[in-house]
Amino acid sequence: MKNGKKSSIKIGSFGEDGDGFLHGRIYGLGLGVVPVLFEPQTSKGGKSYYRLVADPDQNPHEIGAAFPRDKDGMTYYSVSIDSPALPAPINAALFKDRENGAYNLVWSRQEEEKDLKAEATVNVNVQPQQQVTQGRKPNGQQPTLSM
Repeated sequence: MKNGKKSSIKIGSFGEDGDGFLHGRIYGLGLGVVPVLFEPQTSKGGKSYYRLVADPDQNPHEIGAAFPRDKDGMTYYSVSIDSPALPAPINAALFKDRENGAYNLVWSRQEEEKDLKAEATVNVNVQPQQQVTQGRKPNGQQPTLSM
């Protein structure tokens, strides 16, 4: 992939409850609107992270994890989402909105630069196609392949 600019889209919105859980929905992945719970966890090494649980009230199943990161004094979460319904895992970022305290899940796609050169390929080793003569020949013989 060539260097290009990134385009970002919001794919989820979440609110925090008093116990540190984030409740909300993920959308825009071609899977409809999916309720998701970010459940606080602690690793064996004592580090905090979130476990992502889709459809927590009906059919709960784990779809990923979110790990805290710091950049320029701002904390955000690096999120990985995976599901058999997706062609590949999705990496996104979860940011807390400074104005209203809600959390936004944002996914960025690296856009390819457009190369305006036209390219044409010619195959010079083309073999003629075989054709079957339809029906019987006037002398009663079976159809034959001709080139």
